[in-house]
Formats: sequence, C-alpha cells, structure tokens
Amino acid sequence: MTNRLIISADVGGSHITAAAFEEKQDGYYLRSSIRKNVDSTLSKDFILGEWVSLFSELNSDFSKACIILAMPAPFDYVNGICLIKDQGKFIHLFGIDLKQELAGRLGVMNSQIHFVNDAKAFLMGEANFGQVSAFKNILGLTLGTGLGSALKIGGQIFDAALWSSKFKDGIAEDYLGTAWFINWVKENLSLQVIGVKEIAENEVLIKKAIPAFSEFSKNLAQFILLQLENSQIEAIVLGGNISKAGRLFLEETISILMDNQKNIPVFISDFGDMSALFGAASHFFGQKVLLGLDQES
Repeated sequence: MTNRLIISADVGGSHITAAAFEEKQDGYYLRSSIRKNVDSTLSKDFILGEWVSLFSELNSDFSKACIILAMPAPFDYVNGICLIKDQGKFIHLFGIDLKQELAGRLGVMNSQIHFVNDAKAFLMGEANFGQVSAFKNILGLTLGTGLGSALKIGGQIFDAALWSSKFKDGIAEDYLGTAWFINWVKENLSLQVIGVKEIAENEVLIKKAIPAFSEFSKNLAQFILLQLENSQIEAIVLGGNISKAGRLFLEETISILMDNQKNIPVFISDFGDMSALFGAASHFFGQKVLLGLDQES
C-alpha cells in the first residue's frame, strides 16, 4: 500500500485523541490531530459513533488508510475484542468485535483496522522520539483513569500489565489512578471532584490537597522501588493526565528513590497525549521515520 494514510487513536476512559499521518517519500508527517471528550459508560453505538465522527474530521477517504487504536487492557488486540469489565468504563463494549464494527462504519476492510495496548503505544512513542530514546531498558507508566505500564528491554517493548499487581492492601491501580484522588478528596475534604486536573487548576483546593499529593508521591515511589528490584531498568517515563500535575508530587517521589539508593532518571513525557499516537502509528513506519518533530507546528 503506497502513499498510505495512518490514522492512530489513543482511547481513554473519558476521551479519544486521534491523529492523521501522511506518507511521503522521505518519511511520515503529522498532518493533524484532534481530541474529543467521550463518556465511556454510554452505549456502544454512541461511543463508536463519536470515534468514527472524529476520524471523519481527520480525513474523508479511508481507502488507503491504516487505522490503529491504542486501547487499555484487558483487550484481545489481535482480534479486536474488548475484554474490559468491572472497571467502570466501556461497560457496553465488553465482548464486542470492534474490528468488525469499525470496519463496517468506516467502509473499509477488517484488515485495515488494528489495535495495540495503550501503555505499549505510549512507550513506543517515548522510546522512539522522546527524552528516554537513548536508554535501552525503560519503564513507562501512564497515570490516569487507570494505571498503564510497559517495559522496553533491549529492542522489545511489551505491556507490563502491572495495574493489577498486588500493592499495599489491594492492587496498584487502587493507589495510582484517578479514583484514588477522587476518594481522598471526598473522604478528607467532603468534596466531589471528577479528576486530578480539577484539583491542580484550583489554587485553593491545591493547598488543601497537599497531603494527597504527598501520599501519592510516596505510593508512586514505593511502587517504582518494587519494579526496580532485580531489574535492568535504566530510566522511567511518566504519562497520563495525572503526570500533568507532576510539579505537585514528582520531586518527592524522586527524593524517596534517592534515599533508597536508586538514582534513576524519571521523566514526564514532553508529548502528552501524542506519545501513544506516535507510538501506535510507528507500527507502519517501517524504515521511514516521523519527521517534523523538531519544527514548530
């Protein structure tokens, strides 16, 4: 397939971000990107309709397109079957063949629709184009609605699936996802918030929530220390919406790591939502590269 168009999307519990990459002789260029809030608890037809509408804003002809979606686990990435259940998101997509559903709505062949783990796509983008590109062994963590994790060991990048790993009195996601902050604010301040952004953008609320970010930094440091035991990890990169509030917790996290003789660099992604889009699209780059990253848009 020549002169391909690549549509990549990063699908989260509250939004979808998508981008169009156009193939040229010397590489691929990011043509445009767009983000839309989508409530993942609504019906299948509503969610898929919103996704297709977003793709259609990027391009009208998908006949020469490769379409790849970065989806959270659990998911059958080969066959395109959503296996997410009891996580408070995509409740009406469980068991649905999304490859077939999207192909039908976009008027393309099933073979043009692909899926990749969202944390793996994030780390692919960071390892190929980000601050950690010089390191061979990397841990990537996406801190958002849930906890995403991926590892790069040598030349291989794979989903680490650490979200459900045993941690403290539950699993890692219980302490490192948005729900933890929502519950903390409700229990300690008797307030209802929808996410970390709402806290981080409110100067009055930030002051009241300083203990929350301090506790979160300790949880994150403790979790990272567990991953560093008997590992080859040389660098860590953080993404996801919670990482955007890194100024409120990262310094303390790094300090705890250093107190435990782990002087390992911890980066926050420069690309934000685009990391997973770059990584997902790079599935189709082959020997070509993503150009224009050093140019102002």
